[in-house]
Amino acid sequence: MGLLEKLWNWLTTSSRGTAGDERPDPHPIDVEKIAKQLDLTEEARRLGAAGLPAVDATMLSYPEAAVVQRIEKARQDYVDWGALRINVLSQDLGKRNVTQDVNRAAKADEEFERRASGLLTERHSHLSGLREDAQKRESELKVFKTRHALDRDAHYPTPTGTYFRYSILLLLIIVEGVLNAGFFAQGLDTGYLGGFSSAGILAAINVIIAFAFGKFAIRHVNHTNVLPHTLALLAIALSLAIVICIGLGIAHYRDSLNAEVADAARSALQGLIESPFRLRDFFSWTLFIVSVAFGIASLFDGLYTDDPYPGYGSISRRTKDAVDDHNDELTNVRIALEDLRKEVLLFVDETASKSHVLVVQMESLIEGKKMAGCRLATALHRAEHSLEALIRKFRTENELHRQEIPRPRYFDQQVLLQPIQNPDFDTTLDESAVAEQRALLGAFLANLQDIRARIQAAYNSRFDSVKPLDSHFPNGEPA
Repeated sequence: MGLLEKLWNWLTTSSRGTAGDERPDPHPIDVEKIAKQLDLTEEARRLGAAGLPAVDATMLSYPEAAVVQRIEKARQDYVDWGALRINVLSQDLGKRNVTQDVNRAAKADEEFERRASGLLTERHSHLSGLREDAQKRESELKVFKTRHALDRDAHYPTPTGTYFRYSILLLLIIVEGVLNAGFFAQGLDTGYLGGFSSAGILAAINVIIAFAFGKFAIRHVNHTNVLPHTLALLAIALSLAIVICIGLGIAHYRDSLNAEVADAARSALQGLIESPFRLRDFFSWTLFIVSVAFGIASLFDGLYTDDPYPGYGSISRRTKDAVDDHNDELTNVRIALEDLRKEVLLFVDETASKSHVLVVQMESLIEGKKMAGCRLATALHRAEHSLEALIRKFRTENELHRQEIPRPRYFDQQVLLQPIQNPDFDTTLDESAVAEQRALLGAFLANLQDIRARIQAAYNSRFDSVKPLDSHFPNGEPA
């Protein structure tokens, strides 16, 4: 691996470690290796035995020039290393400026205010619409309660309770069908299966009609107005009459089946009209009682699918849904404000910790610049010493083999290297910039608690501005 390749590998990995960490100096010059590669000793002996260089020579001999060339190349490699190193360090410094983040964090309360205002403006229209709808529903409910002299909350089943009541309706149909099937099976050729089919249809008619009366008509008996109340009383009488009629019809149908008449349905209808309460046996009366009992149970099941007072359950549910929609949106807005507060506070805290680390890293990088400058100066100084050692080695060996021939006069002169332009490792501007950033960070850290307090105060103000529904009503009552 060549010198430049080693230098490149080192420089490209320099930013991965801690800024300013200790690195090996540029590859030192191996005087003995260069002397061996140039065959410096043998060349000095050969030329000395030949009386060369001449006494009056003024130019360096070829071996000396080769030495100078090697040293010049090494010096240039050192300078190239320094230029690359200073470039890497400068780029790392440029990436660690904390001014923008610190200035932004110092005004985090203003940013929170701005973003919170945008959030509330965005949600204002929807929230206002929900609030107006909830207020309207609350007002309607208040008027309804006043008009109907209601001083209690509505009592109606939950969605699960409603499902349970309809399940009871289905259960009543099935149970009545199963019980009636046994009574019908005796008069049908198809036996129990045919009896269940007929009984199920009749049970469904009985239970569903009674359920509908209970759900839609009989609850009006609680109405404060005379007309609905009177109609509800009539509905009670009518529903009971229908239930009894259906029960008697089912019982007469059983009698007709047992009598094995040609048209059991027609015969049952005729018997119901002519002598409704004349049944053939105890089982027919039992069937009648079962049918009436299940009809009355269905009537009560329908009645309690909602509040006993007509319309109170539906208007209460509409009001509750409107209020819940408003409260849910209000909660979502407040959660969004809380998330925004946490986000801004997190940014402030992260800026404080990260900026401190970055300033320390910048100071370390500046020290790295200074160290790189010292390493380059040391390497160049060692290169000059290496040149002196190699030239001295050649000239000493040359003198020993000149055989009384005087040494050249230029041997008394020092070999000078060409001037070289060194990279600028001055850190004055860097130190000034870091000092400014450290001062900015110090002021930010000193004001950190005040910034957090201002953010919290702004959050409290915005949170309180999103008022719950009750606060819009004087004395807790809807307008």
